[in-house]
Amino acid sequence: MRATDFEYRHPTLVHQLIVGAAFLSYLFQADDIVWWLVKEHPSPHALERVLFILATLLIGAGAGLCTRVRMSPSQNHRSFSLGEFLYAIGLGSLAPVSGFFILLVGEGVRILRLMKRDDQGIETASIWTTAIRREAVKWCVLLSMVIFVITLRDRVVEILLVASFVVGLALTPTVKSAVGSGQ
Repeated sequence: MRATDFEYRHPTLVHQLIVGAAFLSYLFQADDIVWWLVKEHPSPHALERVLFILATLLIGAGAGLCTRVRMSPSQNHRSFSLGEFLYAIGLGSLAPVSGFFILLVGEGVRILRLMKRDDQGIETASIWTTAIRREAVKWCVLLSMVIFVITLRDRVVEILLVASFVVGLALTPTVKSAVGSGQ
């Protein structure tokens, strides 16, 4: 089944709703998936750091792929989808177990539905700064994760992620898209 016109015109909103649902699972589960996996390990903090480093690398790879596709309209849109999914896996490392699965399944379904459309509606940019600005939230989350991997302080990453979202919104250019406007 392919994406509806609403999903097509508002992919960021749908993504944010999925992320919101994933992180609302903290109301029912106190531990993120990484801590849930490592807490019984003899040296949990070392393993926790390794897993968060891997998550940070996934976020970086996702941000890089998405930005690269935005910079070059000739790029394969499957690379953008892969970037979005890698980013979701990395971001999911901060969510509880149920939230991790909500994020992966929700983003997987959203991405697959968008891929079934001929034109995925990915707005490209003629210069790299605009492409980075369109992916600003991902780059800010990457920076937050780097700082988190160094400190491993939950409160630090929570504050930085909220700041990432706000800064990302401020940096993201508002471009009136021809998608869905009949042009």
